[in-house]
Amino acid sequence: MKHLTTDTTGRPITMADVVQKIEGSDLSTTQRRDMISAIKRICQIAGHAPSSLLADIPAVRAMLHEIRPAAHGISPKTFSNLRCLLAAALQRVGLADKNHRGVASRDAVWAPVMKAIAYDKRLSNGLAAFANWCAANGIAPEDVNDHVLQRFQDWLEARTLHPKPRDLVRRVPNVWNDAREGIEAWPQIELTRISFKAPCRHLSWDQLNDGLRRDAEAYLAMRAELDLFDERPNAPKRSLARATVRLQRDHLRLAVSVLAQNGMPVDDITSLADLIQPKAFKTILRHYYNQANGEPNAFVNCLAQTLIQVARHHVGAPEEQIRELKAIASKLPDIPFDMTEKNKALVRQFDSQETLAKLLFLPQQLLSEVARDLEQGRFRFVDAQVAIVVDVSIIAPLRPQNLAALNWARHFHEPDGPKGPLRLLIPEAETKTKNRDLIFEIPPDVAQRLGWYRRHVLPRLGADINGDLFVTERGTLKSQKTLAQQIISRIGDHVGIHMTPHQFRHVVAKLYLDEHPEDFETIRALLGHSFAKTTLIYAGSSSQRASKAHSSFVLEQRERLKLKRKGKRQRRGGPYG
Repeated sequence: MKHLTTDTTGRPITMADVVQKIEGSDLSTTQRRDMISAIKRICQIAGHAPSSLLADIPAVRAMLHEIRPAAHGISPKTFSNLRCLLAAALQRVGLADKNHRGVASRDAVWAPVMKAIAYDKRLSNGLAAFANWCAANGIAPEDVNDHVLQRFQDWLEARTLHPKPRDLVRRVPNVWNDAREGIEAWPQIELTRISFKAPCRHLSWDQLNDGLRRDAEAYLAMRAELDLFDERPNAPKRSLARATVRLQRDHLRLAVSVLAQNGMPVDDITSLADLIQPKAFKTILRHYYNQANGEPNAFVNCLAQTLIQVARHHVGAPEEQIRELKAIASKLPDIPFDMTEKNKALVRQFDSQETLAKLLFLPQQLLSEVARDLEQGRFRFVDAQVAIVVDVSIIAPLRPQNLAALNWARHFHEPDGPKGPLRLLIPEAETKTKNRDLIFEIPPDVAQRLGWYRRHVLPRLGADINGDLFVTERGTLKSQKTLAQQIISRIGDHVGIHMTPHQFRHVVAKLYLDEHPEDFETIRALLGHSFAKTTLIYAGSSSQRASKAHSSFVLEQRERLKLKRKGKRQRRGGPYG
């Protein structure tokens, strides 16, 4: 069982106990009031009574991490203040330690080395917390080693409310070693780089048998580029998108990994034909079926289809074997033709007009704050980029790969010049379906914000105003993964929900269909679906829309029939008496 902080009788200490100790402390009236108020407010936000919330540092940290201030109507700054007051209360009663801020700069042995890196913010900020802790504990720079770093991590996790102690600890060796190489006054001690990732259970591509790897690469090359003159009867009719080829590559690697985990030597798997033997095929599917606890699982269904395609298009398996593979795959649970529960939960949050307003007005809010801070010498370019992402995604719900790759010259068009309408065009070659261009009309207010962003943000990043929209601080194209993380973070901070770039597509479909319940064709065209059936996943909430329409109908009928009831005497006690 996890160890919890206990009192002298062995009873776990709760937040109610902390409140009681603060009430009996010699703090000023104002300090006692503020700390107690912060504890109670945080408990309320987290949905716990102080008496039921254990004052265990790791548990409190995890609880704080789950709280999205905007979802409770409080600003990030207010929540930061509440968090600081909670930390101060836990320090006051001896459950947490202070962070030793500034100790290293005042320490006789640490001050000189910290002064040597003061000019480099990355080095000084990355090592400040570790150096302060070392100075407070009497550990000199030349005594630092991997064991000391482990002690620092243990302290962070057990005695502080630092939101991401592992992230802080993981950075220390990287920054320390950089200082060692570039700063003459820095101790010549090398720290071991840290990774908290669990060891990979699956084989890497390089660990596959050479023959299998060559066979797989031949198959993937054939699927990536269609050979019009391939006269084999089993030749594929179309090439696969690059993302699909990458996915099938992973499918093949993981299939081999599963067989290896189930006792088949890797060197015995010498070709793709070994993966499509019925016994091996069953082993692979059974592994992922059990991993999903027998629930419908899209991944294992896709993996099965990849292996069947390998059998048909590459191995040239007889039709009887392919039918057997299909029969085996058909035993997997069917995937519901519906949105996932996670996506359903997200779109339901936009039944709240307050939540919807926060999202719709987020671009104006962020850009206003960015513009104000620019005047004061602060440059919040990530906030500006998120504002543009939200603006564009609400009007043009693109797939994340298209969104991250937006380029002004390639994708935006002003047919009548800068003062005329603005259009966003994604060429068919860049779309998932590759069967038609996607064209979106950009409203004037969104076009205006795009123009401001190009004039005031991109030049400060050293980027071409007619080039990529979303760039790093060095002006190079930002990765899709990094942009997605920043979008999720800012929406969480300001709207109070967890929302990915792809989920804009679900939200846009929900908002439009709520007002136009039967117009699935418009949503199909807007989202770039090839088939109307794909768009029907949004039909799942039709019952709610039908109920809303019916309620409006009943209300209209009551209003229409009011006149016929005029003059009837009401019973005593009012209309509900």
